[in-house]
Order: sequence, then C-alpha cells, then structure tokens
Amino acid sequence: MHLRNIFSGLLLVISFASLYSCTGHDSSQENAAKKHFCLPDSLLKNITFDTLKAELVNSELALAGKITCNEDNVAKIFPLVSGQVAEVKVSVGDYVEKGKVLAVIRSSDMANYYNEFRSSQSELAIAKKNLEVTAAMKSSGVSSDKDFLIAQNEYQKAIAQYNKISEVLKIYGSSFSAKDSSGSGYVIKSPISGFVVDKNITTGKDIRPDDNSALFIISDLKDIWAVANVFETDIEKVQIGSSAEITTLSYPDKKFNGKVERISNILDPETKVMSIRIRLENPEFKLKPGMFAHFLIRFPENIKMLAVKSNTIIFNNNRNYILRFGGNCDVIMAQVKIFKSFNGTSFIESSLLHEGDLAIARNGLFVFTALEKL
Repeated sequence: MHLRNIFSGLLLVISFASLYSCTGHDSSQENAAKKHFCLPDSLLKNITFDTLKAELVNSELALAGKITCNEDNVAKIFPLVSGQVAEVKVSVGDYVEKGKVLAVIRSSDMANYYNEFRSSQSELAIAKKNLEVTAAMKSSGVSSDKDFLIAQNEYQKAIAQYNKISEVLKIYGSSFSAKDSSGSGYVIKSPISGFVVDKNITTGKDIRPDDNSALFIISDLKDIWAVANVFETDIEKVQIGSSAEITTLSYPDKKFNGKVERISNILDPETKVMSIRIRLENPEFKLKPGMFAHFLIRFPENIKMLAVKSNTIIFNNNRNYILRFGGNCDVIMAQVKIFKSFNGTSFIESSLLHEGDLAIARNGLFVFTALEKL
C-alpha cells in the first residue's frame, strides 16, 4: 500500500513537472516553477531525513601485523626437576582440560624425593608406635612424664617431615603407581583449560630446571592480542583508545573491531617501528596465534567539514547530489563534492548546505527523479 502511494505521488510530481516543461516559458518562469515544487503527502510519509553535522574528518592508517596470545592469560610450563622425557601426550593445537597430563618424565630427583617420602612414612610409623607404647607405660607407672613428652615430640617431628615431603611431591606432580615402584615419575599437568599453542618437548629429550624455554604454553584463546608495527612517521596518528578494524587472510570478509590499548614507548633499533596492541574477543576461536593481520587505525584530522551518511548522497551523471529539505515546497538539489568517505560517513563540500540542514535520505531517489523533470 505504501509503495502504491509513493508511485502515485511520484506520478503527480512528474505530471506537474512535464506540464511546465512543455509550456515553452523562459528561464525565469522555469525557476519560478521550481520554487513552487511541493512534495505530495503520500510521498512525504515514506521519506526519512539525515541531519548535516560539522565533524572532524576521520582518516585511516593501514598497518600490517599478526595475531598473538594474550600474554596476561597464558600458562607457561617449565620443568621443576631434571630428567628424561618418557612420554608426550599432547600436540600443538590440542585442547586440554585443567589437570590433563601433558607429559611424563623419568627423574632421578623424583626418585630421591620418593625415597625420602618412604623413609618419612617409616619414621612416622615408628614414632607413632613409640608414642603409643610410652603412653601405655606412663599409664601403668613404668614410664615417666619426661619419656612421654620426648616420644610425643618425636612423633610431631615425624608428622612435620612427612607432610613436608608429601607437599613437595604434590607440587612436583609425582606419580606413584604399580608401573612406577621407584617413584621416579614426574607428571606434567596443565594448570588451566585451554589450547596447546606451543610445545618444546619430545620423547627422549633431557630437561633441566634451569632451562629458559617453556615446555608447554597453554592459552584459552577466549581473547587474543592483535599486534601491529607503526612507522616513526605515523606515531602521532595512533593514540590509546583509537578505533581499529582488523581483517585476516583466513577471513577476508570478516571484520574484527577493537581499540588500541597499549602503545610501546620504545622503537625497534633496527626496523625503527613502534608496536601497538589491540585486544580482541575470540569466542569462536577463529583468530589463532601466528595469523597475519591487516589493520585500519582510525584517527581524526584537524579539519572540520559537513558530514552525512554515505547512502544519503545520490550519484547521477558523474555528479553527487544531496536533496536539502526545508519544507514540503522547499526542496533543493545541491551538488556536492565528496572530500572523503569513511565507515559509512561522507565528508562533503557545498556552498548551498550548512550545518543543521535536513537532507532527504530514504526514498530520496523518487524526489530526485521528479526534480530532474522540472
């Protein structure tokens, strides 16, 4: 019904315009006709408007970079004891739950801790038995209070030693099983749930606690970092909070939006670039560490111009127009020059337009067609 009303109104306007074009009046009469052009109510009801605003012109800075793990939310696992790798149970890219066994190490250090644990068990059992016997003898008057206190003190020391070595084994992840009666097994478990993003361990490899390389790096990848390099000439264009649009080779049609949250204060001495960092949410795990990324950093220039939504502009015969609306009978086709278009907004130049003017947006093409007939 609305579409029928639009076409009916458009037909009336075009008929009105044709009537004037066929009368043979001079140019002054034609201008008078244009001044008396009015939008019919049926067409006006289906029109929306856009308000022209004076805004700082926004620009974009194109950068190259990559996707990395969020270093604030990653677990790097280093060896706590020396030994030889007996088995590796995961590969890079695997998802692991918290507590999942990642690798098993055969360690002489763990065997020594295991022997201490067994000794502390025996000493604790002897101290407990001695305390029970001394307590019984004290009750019958055979043993003195001093003997009982000494036995009690030895028992407390045995408990403390047992608890100490048990805690050490717990921290180091010792594995006691029927297959490992020597207690030399050192089990590496994942401290968090996430993906194995790096692995520096193979079966048979000798490891040492003073090795600076992490055996495993685990990250949940729920949010990641996008890191880009900024050349020295562009440093002033990037600020904390600057909007960024990021695309990757894997998803060229997918745009990831974020803001610059960190800017390095040091330039790389060789490349003379400065790194910036954007944190991105990654709920579907599409973004993966190591991906190359293309960045568009948005920044304002020191130029203020009229801004309007890009779809409000009408392109015809290699020219751009905006329909300025001052009232039902005050519609002007204003030719404009587009200075720059940015993220759905166009910055324009025109002597006929000013800040606060209303421009016809939706269904403006119907009105433009009618005005062309005048």
